[in-house]
Amino acid sequence: MPTGEEHVGSLRDSVTHTLRERIVSGDLAPGSRVVERQVADQLGVSRVPVREALRMLEREGFLEERATRGMVVRRLDSDDVEMLFAVRESLEAVLSRRLVDVLDDTGLATLDGLVASADAHDRAGRHSEAVRANAEFHTALVDLARSRVLSSIIEPVAGRMAWLLNQHTEPAAMVAEHRSIVEALRSRDADRAAAVFAQHLASSRAAVARLDPGQ
Repeated sequence: MPTGEEHVGSLRDSVTHTLRERIVSGDLAPGSRVVERQVADQLGVSRVPVREALRMLEREGFLEERATRGMVVRRLDSDDVEMLFAVRESLEAVLSRRLVDVLDDTGLATLDGLVASADAHDRAGRHSEAVRANAEFHTALVDLARSRVLSSIIEPVAGRMAWLLNQHTEPAAMVAEHRSIVEALRSRDADRAAAVFAQHLASSRAAVARLDPGQ
């Protein structure tokens, strides 16, 4: 039976995950207030795990505390964006080569299915579902690499990248590029895969710059 401390820790992790997902999906937009009492009431938990979750998300860079408004969802500044893309570029070079080595036909079928799902949602005008399927594609890439070390390093960056790209990119363009990634991985050509991953990241960077010239 879990101790009181373990129970609070489990609730904290659950609240953290829920809030992080709401931020990444855009349900909680940059600048939105996140009020401890309201979150506790919405999720049916005490304020202690919510308080700990907010501090964790602040450390992860999703929230910031302002003297006059309390906790709010951060707006990424230009330096944040530049560093996210620089770090992600380095990590994806490693990820793409790892996937060429370990990805099997079942993994390729999983990626094909996520691309098809995003495409179907986009064609039907279900924008949020298409965005979610595209985000799941990147999550699947990391999972399919089957490396605990790589996952532990990439996941915090991936969450923030998904948050940024969900605000700036269109699902249809992402679908086409994700399809190219799958084909490059299917070819088992490490150099081709690395180049396609790099081009995908460059396209995402350009999309951010177009919609937010200050970035």
